[in-house]
Amino acid sequence: MIQNIKARVALYANVWRTKLDQAKDVLALAVRGAHRATTRLPIESKDFFMDSVRFFMHNPTSLKNEILSGVSISLMQVPESVAFAFVANISPVKGMFSTFFIGLVGGFITTMPGMVSGIAGGMVAIQKDLTSDSGPLGDMCMVDRVEWLYATTLLCGIIQVLIGVFGIAKFLKLVPHAVMVGFMNGLAIVIFRAQLTAFQTDKDGSQQQQQQQQIVDGKMCPLPDYEPPKDQRWLRLNEGQTWQVLVIVFISMAIMILQTKIKRRLRIWKFSISANIIPSSLTAMIVCTLITKLIYEKAADKPIRSIGDRAMFPGNVPMGHIPDVPWSEGKFWRVVMEKAVLLAVVGLVETAMTWRLCQKIIGENIPSHYCNIDFLGQGFGNLLSSFFASVGGSVMVGQTTVNLLNGSRSRLSTFVASFLILLYVAVAGKVIEMIPVAALTGILFVVVVKTFEWRTLVYILRWSIPLTDIVTIVLVTVLAVVTDLAIAVLIGIAWSAVSVAWKMASDTKVDEIKRYTKANGVTVVKISGPLFFGSAADVSMFFNETERFQQSTIELDMSDASVYDSSGVEILKRLVAEVCGKSGEGGSKGRKVVIKGLDRKSALLVTRSLKLANAISPSEPVATADATPYSARSTDIEINADELLLDGEQEKADVRSIVDDAYKHH
Repeated sequence: MIQNIKARVALYANVWRTKLDQAKDVLALAVRGAHRATTRLPIESKDFFMDSVRFFMHNPTSLKNEILSGVSISLMQVPESVAFAFVANISPVKGMFSTFFIGLVGGFITTMPGMVSGIAGGMVAIQKDLTSDSGPLGDMCMVDRVEWLYATTLLCGIIQVLIGVFGIAKFLKLVPHAVMVGFMNGLAIVIFRAQLTAFQTDKDGSQQQQQQQQIVDGKMCPLPDYEPPKDQRWLRLNEGQTWQVLVIVFISMAIMILQTKIKRRLRIWKFSISANIIPSSLTAMIVCTLITKLIYEKAADKPIRSIGDRAMFPGNVPMGHIPDVPWSEGKFWRVVMEKAVLLAVVGLVETAMTWRLCQKIIGENIPSHYCNIDFLGQGFGNLLSSFFASVGGSVMVGQTTVNLLNGSRSRLSTFVASFLILLYVAVAGKVIEMIPVAALTGILFVVVVKTFEWRTLVYILRWSIPLTDIVTIVLVTVLAVVTDLAIAVLIGIAWSAVSVAWKMASDTKVDEIKRYTKANGVTVVKISGPLFFGSAADVSMFFNETERFQQSTIELDMSDASVYDSSGVEILKRLVAEVCGKSGEGGSKGRKVVIKGLDRKSALLVTRSLKLANAISPSEPVATADATPYSARSTDIEINADELLLDGEQEKADVRSIVDDAYKHH
């Protein structure tokens, strides 16, 4: 008995020693990687810069394409950055600065050149909860809410950096396609709902936003640089302003949709100009601004709300700023940590989706672990943004698609776009203030139409995908609207995992295929399919409800089965205990259980149980249908009642060596 205990202790100690050695190796690899990054990064960055200069000197066409694509992307990012800033209830200037920082850092630290980052709809859908009156910080001043938002962005960046360092990105392959579809649908609905404020006006009918000082706990709050409109009412159909807004929205949408369909080129003297040389979103802003200024204000004297009515562009550049928050308060960590995790999840999901899209566009298969570098870039970009009074962002799917289709294959286009965004804020602020809010609403309505996966309706009407996938899409979409995007994704993954486990459990079959009549009866039972927690109950019930197995030696044919977890191992241990149990407790001395056909992984899992590994007898090579030697791909485990019934003095002296031999054999 003492020897048996010593053998068990030695076995468990060896297992934990192996795991600790593996953990040390992973940590050492991370440390070496961090050391190499800090020591080699300046040198490699310099070499990369010089190689890029030489490349563009010999390829001026590529240089032209990169610069023009960067200009186009920057013009596309202006309206969306402003619109998403309004969704997050922050100043549009901060939205532009966020796009600059995340675009610059994310575009540099990436393995997918041409991937564009900026303030994104998926993240602002969560960030707005921190700045809204109905959110967890509704009892605080708006200035304090924004500071907490900066701190949330800081923690989000730290989480994303850790995800990239430890290579957790590989788990994103577990996100099912149905969850991705539901995520996009929910994102589209959230953005659409946020744009309905364009059809609201002040209760007094004025368009100019009047800032009022908040009073919290009897104290006057300082005026923020931007405050979302309050005391609003919906426009009515019998008001002229309603139709003015609708006209601008429809014109903006029409330009966004129709301009991209114009394929003819305009010839001016010797030059040929594409109709899409200017992004459709910029064209929509220009046309709608001219209509608003020349017709609504000058001719009819009936202006509508513009960006300048809600926020001002002072023409400054970003300044360093450390989030002013109570780092020691428990409420701070409860609120901020939850939102930071949700932001990190949403940002990583958007990055993973865009990563897959980029591979399709460029026609290259890049190893998925390279995506960890992009997560590092997103994390460092959010970290930097938080220290410059910005709210960060993530990868932008639409702009990345346009950038790659424009022929961009380097980081230059993203650098050009980021610095132009900063230039627009510093120089063209007064021009941006003239843009009507309704024009941004029309632009984002088109973004909603393109984001929503309309094939979902085809899936449902034609029933062309499994019912579980339809439920997953609907569930994630509804939860994204009711709760938030990150929770919707996590619940969708959990639901999909349960659905797959249920299907796998249904595929597990247990049949008695042969029975021999001997002094002690031998029954051959074939198990097909996965043996895990989902199917363990059915397998156990099969043996419990069949009385003849209680007096038979059982031979399990598991050539078509696999053991996945401890539940499957436990079923085998119970069967051994019942058949080979001690006399007087339902067992009969001399009987045995033989498990045949285990694959390598299943055999390794099964032999970790000391009872199942006590007597391992490698089978003789047996020819199989695929002409592979049986012993080369599987293992037979034979458990005799005589061996299990030995008392402490008669047990084998070295169980440890037996288990080691079993591992070597596998």
